[in-house]
Amino acid sequence: MEYQSREAIVSVIYQVLEEKKHSDTVLHQVLCEVGTKAQDRGRIKKESYGVIERQIELDYMIDRFSKLPVRKMKPYIRTVLRMAVYEILYMDQIPESASCNEAVKLVVRRGYKNLRGFVNGVLRSICREGEKVKCPSLSVTYSMPEWIVSLLTDCYGKKTTEKILQTFLAEEPLTIRVNTEKVSVFAMQELLTEANIRWKSGFYHKEALRLMGNFRVENLPGYEEGYFVVQDESSMLPVLVSGIKPGDVVMDLCAAPGGKTMQAAELLQGKGVVSSRDLTEYKVAKITENKTRTGYHTIKEKVWDATVLDLDWVEKADVVIADVPCSGLGIIGRKPDIKYQVSKESLEELVKLQRKILQQAITYMKPGGALIYSTCTLNPAENTGQAQWLIEQGLMPESMDEFLPEELRNSQTREGRLQILPGIQKSDGFFVAKFRKMS
Repeated sequence: MEYQSREAIVSVIYQVLEEKKHSDTVLHQVLCEVGTKAQDRGRIKKESYGVIERQIELDYMIDRFSKLPVRKMKPYIRTVLRMAVYEILYMDQIPESASCNEAVKLVVRRGYKNLRGFVNGVLRSICREGEKVKCPSLSVTYSMPEWIVSLLTDCYGKKTTEKILQTFLAEEPLTIRVNTEKVSVFAMQELLTEANIRWKSGFYHKEALRLMGNFRVENLPGYEEGYFVVQDESSMLPVLVSGIKPGDVVMDLCAAPGGKTMQAAELLQGKGVVSSRDLTEYKVAKITENKTRTGYHTIKEKVWDATVLDLDWVEKADVVIADVPCSGLGIIGRKPDIKYQVSKESLEELVKLQRKILQQAITYMKPGGALIYSTCTLNPAENTGQAQWLIEQGLMPESMDEFLPEELRNSQTREGRLQILPGIQKSDGFFVAKFRKMS
C-alpha cells in the first residue's frame, strides 16, 4: 500500500478516535484531499473503519505486548500501532513485515525517531505471539464498550446480543430506494448491471436495492437524474407503515438528509404537502439538495427546532413523522464511532429531548391523525419506554400489519410497535411505533 494511503488511514483514525469527529465526515474530507484511485479509496475506507470498529480489541492486544499502556501513549503513536496491528490481524494480503516497517517509517517521519524501536518491538512481538492471545469477554471480542454489552444482554439475552455484535462487524452493503416516479426498479437494476455494480434486491421493500463494492454514490448511474435516494431498509419502515395517501398533509420533524421526506412525497403522488424540517440551515440544505435532484415538488423544507411549537401548524397534519435524535445503538455497523461517543449518562438526556419533540408532534396531529415515532437505537428506554409514554398522553397504538411484509409481523406489530434487531432481522437496528389521535 502506498505511503500516501497509509497517511490517509492514520489521519481518519486519529481524527475520529482522538479528536472525536464523525467518521463519515472525516472519511469524506480525507478522500477528497488525497484524491486517490478507486482501489486505494476502498482500502482507506475499509482499513480506517476496521481500526475504528475494533479499537477495544486492538488496544487489548497492544497492552499485552507493551510495557506502556495504550492510554498513556502519545496519541499519534497509538494511532499508528492500532493501524499496524489491524493489518497484522485482519489483512492477510499485507505482509506482516510491511506493516511493521511502514509503521516505523510513519513515526520517524512524524518526528518520533526515538520511538521507532518501541513501535517495532511491540509489532514484532505481536507478529510472533499474537495468535496465542485469547479475548477475555464479549466486549473485547467484538470491540464493544462493556456498558453497551451489558445493556443489550439485559434486554435481549446473551445469544441474541452476540448475533447483534457479530452483525455490527460484518460488511454492510449500501441500500438505495428507487424513485419509481422517474424510473422502474427493473430499469435501475439494468443501469447498475451495465455499470458493473453488484446488487441484490431488498429483503422487505420492493423499491430497495442493496449495492456491494467500492464506489462513490455520486458516480452511480442515475444519481444526477434523481433515480434513487440512499436509505436503509429499516429507515423506510416509518413511511411504509404511515398510511400516507394522495392529498395528505405530512410533517417530517427531524428530516435531514431527507430519505423519509422523499419517500412520503412519492406516496402523495403530487397531491398534498410534506413540511420537512430540521434544526440547522446545513441540514435543511441536504433536504433541498435531495428534493432538487429527485424532483419531489410537494416538499416544503424549513429550518425549525423540533422542540419548539410552530403555532401555524397546530392540528394541521394528517401524518407526523418523528424520527428523533437518539443514541444510534442500532447503526453501529455503519457508524462505528457511535459506540465510543455515546455514554450511559447521555441516554437519560436523550429521552428528555425526545419527549420535548413528541409533545410538539402530538399538537400538530389533526384529530384522527397518525403519529409515526421511530429511532435507530436498541435502547428500550428510547423505544418501548417512549411508546408507553405516548399512550399515557392519550394516543392510541395502531396495528401496522396491513403495511408490513409477512416476515416482520408479530404480536408486537399488531399493537403498533416494531423492533428490528441486526442479526435477527436483515437490516440496521430500528424501532417504529404507530399511534392515532382520537377525534
